[in-house]
Amino acid sequence: MVGLHQSLNQPHLAVPGRHAGPSQAYILGLRGPQGFAVFVYLYMVESGQCAVYVSEHRVVKPDAYEQEESEAQAFVESMGFMMDNLNFRARPAAEQEELLRTLPVFQREPPKPEVLSGASASKSTLSAIGKLLASFCLALMVSGCVHSVSDKEREEAGIHYDLGVQSQEQDPQQALKEFDRALELNPEMAEAWHARGVLLHVVFGRADEALEAYRKALELRPKFSEAQTNLGNLYLDQKRYDEAIAAYQSALNDMMYRTPFIAQGNLGWALYKKGDAVKGIEQLKASVTQNPKFCLGFRNLGIIHDELGQTEESLKYFEKFRGACPEVGEAYQRQGVLQAKLGKIPEAKASFEQCMLKGPDALREDCSRLKEQLGQ
Repeated sequence: MVGLHQSLNQPHLAVPGRHAGPSQAYILGLRGPQGFAVFVYLYMVESGQCAVYVSEHRVVKPDAYEQEESEAQAFVESMGFMMDNLNFRARPAAEQEELLRTLPVFQREPPKPEVLSGASASKSTLSAIGKLLASFCLALMVSGCVHSVSDKEREEAGIHYDLGVQSQEQDPQQALKEFDRALELNPEMAEAWHARGVLLHVVFGRADEALEAYRKALELRPKFSEAQTNLGNLYLDQKRYDEAIAAYQSALNDMMYRTPFIAQGNLGWALYKKGDAVKGIEQLKASVTQNPKFCLGFRNLGIIHDELGQTEESLKYFEKFRGACPEVGEAYQRQGVLQAKLGKIPEAKASFEQCMLKGPDALREDCSRLKEQLGQ
């Protein structure tokens, strides 16, 4: 052992896949045959759970060890821990043995000690820190961190996941709580990580946390094409077109992917936004050929042709958009605008009237205004 640090306080942490509560931090430096490694061990006092983190470099040479230790120190301090160097190597053998025997970081089944008086109650979420450390469980050294999920926990996690799916549209906050609870019970549930990512991305706009959730889902299930596609959607929203394209192509390589038209249509849109309209249109046409009810594919084809100045072709796709999704007010609104542009005034008025019946309030008002502009 090269170094050992222990936190003086126990701030409240919400670690994904673990029960939230007061936590103790340890920084452990080890020397092995291949070099030096630094680990951060977070011990959840009330539940006895833990999380182990290691630098992305994993093993470093002696001259880089100090920098690794400094980064680990900054990592835990950013979560509210105040660290103390236990000077393990300078202690007498009896004291070293006592530390090895009593500290949770060295025990197969860590104890559940009382929370220290005066402990900090500040809250922090690991996913918001964005440091260079990635989750890694050291199974041989810290076997207490290796938790085998029981059948009962898997079953309960499935129940909470199903509850989250049922409530995600009407009550996304509750859905997020259900997904988090599912992951506390079963941190290896890729579906819950994926669903959590979708909510964080689409509903709450927390892109960094959503990205972490998508990546975790894919780490657990590399062939999870739905997660790969939604990861691509996140990159697309961030205008990271090359990464989005790569994610969609990866999803399309999965022969078992049940809805490839979604990835193919989004791939087409990403290619167009990157500047390749020809290939973008090609992919979008392939997506609506696969699924003639794929509304988003027809919508995006209409938008592209409109932006390219191809009004007749654009109208053709917006009419298909309306045919595939007759209850979507936007389809009538876009169709009406193009009909008016082509001088088809009666048809445009009829489209705006349908929009006023089917669209949400803001869209109905817009269609009413557009219809008035066409005159009586």
